[in-house]
Amino acid sequence: KGIEGTPAELYSGTLVHDHDKTFYKYGRDHQECSEHVLRYLLDSIQNEPDRSWNKQMRPLIQEMIHYRNNLASDAFPQEEEILSFERRYDEILDLAQSEYEDIPPSDYFPDGYNLFLRFREYRHNHLLFLHDMNVPATNNLSERLLRGYKRKQKQVMTFRSDESLQHLCDCLGVLSSLRRSDANMYHTLANIFNRHLPALT
Repeated sequence: KGIEGTPAELYSGTLVHDHDKTFYKYGRDHQECSEHVLRYLLDSIQNEPDRSWNKQMRPLIQEMIHYRNNLASDAFPQEEEILSFERRYDEILDLAQSEYEDIPPSDYFPDGYNLFLRFREYRHNHLLFLHDMNVPATNNLSERLLRGYKRKQKQVMTFRSDESLQHLCDCLGVLSSLRRSDANMYHTLANIFNRHLPALT
């Protein structure tokens, strides 16, 4: 129900999200947010100090993100690099499996084991950003854009109507579009308020 009426319902591209299984029913493909994965690995390291797989997987994920982020805009990852990353990824998961077979996960903190299972089952969705240059490794951009709305929400506490909420979202959308264009922010906004609507490039 939460997806109905949102852009995700009809979206045909790749969704980047924090393993909300609901989203797997939508979109063409899916990328797990690596930033969230890094946090979960840190939790595993802190709560499962007797494991070594988590201490190896976290720097590997960071290395993959660093490699991808430092590629030129018109470059593509080298196949041998991707194969090397995938091989190390699989080796670490094999290590995790053997560690959990030797010492089963505790009832106190099953999250590390569940994370290992997710790494195994959703391997494609953790590594998609290495294969498709149009797919980011994280959903940080969307979260940064959402902060403006969250700050406004704290200021007003509640909106009097859905219409006022829609006005705020429309304004945030216009400002975001203007920042991506070469238009002068002040003059363009002044023209909008004066009902002289420019064509955004």
